[in-house]
Amino acid sequence: MVVEDDVLLRELIASALETHGYQVQTAGTVADAKRIFKLSDPDGVVLDVDLGPGPTGFDLGAIIQAESPGTGIVFLTNLPDPRFAESTLSTSIKNVAYLRKTALADLNLLLEALDLCMRGEVLPLHRQDLAEDRPLAKLTKKQIAVLQYMAEGKSNAQIAEARGTSLKATEDAIRRACEALGIDQTTDGNTRTAAVAKYLAVVGTNYISKS
Repeated sequence: MVVEDDVLLRELIASALETHGYQVQTAGTVADAKRIFKLSDPDGVVLDVDLGPGPTGFDLGAIIQAESPGTGIVFLTNLPDPRFAESTLSTSIKNVAYLRKTALADLNLLLEALDLCMRGEVLPLHRQDLAEDRPLAKLTKKQIAVLQYMAEGKSNAQIAEARGTSLKATEDAIRRACEALGIDQTTDGNTRTAAVAKYLAVVGTNYISKS
């Protein structure tokens, strides 16, 4: 089953899989995917993470894993790793792969990942969320949280209140986040703006709360 809200990409992936002998069903929403999954009980799922408003691919993946632990899942996303969507993937699960959509330039990588996922034999190259050279890999979960608040437009005081910490602790966290992003804080200019711009250039705006 291919779950992707972009029609063209969904059909591209489905067509590639069918060409290689797979029987494929497709869904553009979580609701459709749940229905199709119960009817067809697929061996493998290619699952987009960002499926628009509502549940994410991670939410659907958790349901699939709970109801059918043997189903192989290949997550597709532009996120460097699940932490930016406030989610996690176990490093020990052998039937789950994580590929960035840029990897689709080589469809053989997707086909190989799906095949191995269904056999429970995923290789390290299919877990791009664990690659040491992935974008923003050096950020800690705390730094990610601070940057998300900054991207939402919150002031240091508002971030401190939201995190339940002191203003000084928040300022220190922001400083460390900027250091992790490689931003020179000694030069003139708006360090905060530079940090948010660099963060959003990788993560995008889909996982930034508008509240």
